[in-house]
Amino acid sequence: MVLPRSGRRTLGAGIALLTAGLLVVGTVPDRADAQERTGRRVQMVNLTNDDRQDHDRRALRFQTRVSRYAKQHSVEMARKGYIYHSTESQLRSALGNVNWSIGGENVGVGGSLESLQQAFMSSKLHRQNILRKSFDHMAVGIVREDGALWITVIFYG
Repeated sequence: MVLPRSGRRTLGAGIALLTAGLLVVGTVPDRADAQERTGRRVQMVNLTNDDRQDHDRRALRFQTRVSRYAKQHSVEMARKGYIYHSTESQLRSALGNVNWSIGGENVGVGGSLESLQQAFMSSKLHRQNILRKSFDHMAVGIVREDGALWITVIFYG
């Protein structure tokens, strides 16, 4: 089949439009995934700050750069299949370029952020990290693996 020149342009434009549409549709889940991940971090910050407010503590500010380390730690825990804290050296390195004098870390795995926050508040040491007056920042790294949320929360002040 041979198309006239104007028909070829129309067909070419249609193919280009279809290709562009497929590329856009292909990126939507990536954007949605990124929004979901960001939404989970914001939710965890809000849950933590709600508990702090309930105990007359000032809200913690979210720290993006340290959250990159927290995310990597969560990825490693999920890959290994068990939770563990960062070493003191790892935390010092993660906090290296921020102004801090005290730091702490909560790690966990669970089905929802609400259940993880509840577990943290039920644990004396984790609760102390959440409510410590000298902390003024937090970083959050969350990864979903096989339906479970692996989380690392770093606090510092």
